[in-house]
Amino acid sequence: MVPPTSPMNLADLHHLGRRLTATATSAMKDASDLGPTELLVLECLYTAGPQPVGAIAQRTGFAQSRVSTVVAALNERGLVELGADPADRRRTVAKIAEHARAQAREARSRDAEPTLRQLLPGLPDAEVDTVIAALKTLNSALGEASPDASSGTDLQPNGRPGEGPRG
Repeated sequence: MVPPTSPMNLADLHHLGRRLTATATSAMKDASDLGPTELLVLECLYTAGPQPVGAIAQRTGFAQSRVSTVVAALNERGLVELGADPADRRRTVAKIAEHARAQAREARSRDAEPTLRQLLPGLPDAEVDTVIAALKTLNSALGEASPDASSGTDLQPNGRPGEGPRG
């Protein structure tokens, strides 16, 4: 384990994100008959309302092809309804089915703290409390930004978001 005083590099940050994602995915699998991607798509529709597939992909960070497949499967199961976008009749919009709202609400309200505590069995409770508080603060500070908006993929040649090279 890296001592807490060493700086976290970008590779460490990436690995941390992947480990947290894997932990959340595993916990979601254990808690529902739906897969984690299905739950996250339903949760997106529950919180953001009816959305075209592209918007769901942007909000969840999943590939559009994956979201299309999941939306089709959820539609077949009667958990999602599909219809034409009133603003552009060529585009399809997905909407959570009324009876699926309770399932999405339950998935959204599931507490992550027990999962995080299982992930950190070697730390004293006070340190785990500090880590959980820090994660809550980080999540709040990042807000509801889409993964693309905070991924750093829009970096310019100088390594700064949204700025061109300095002259």
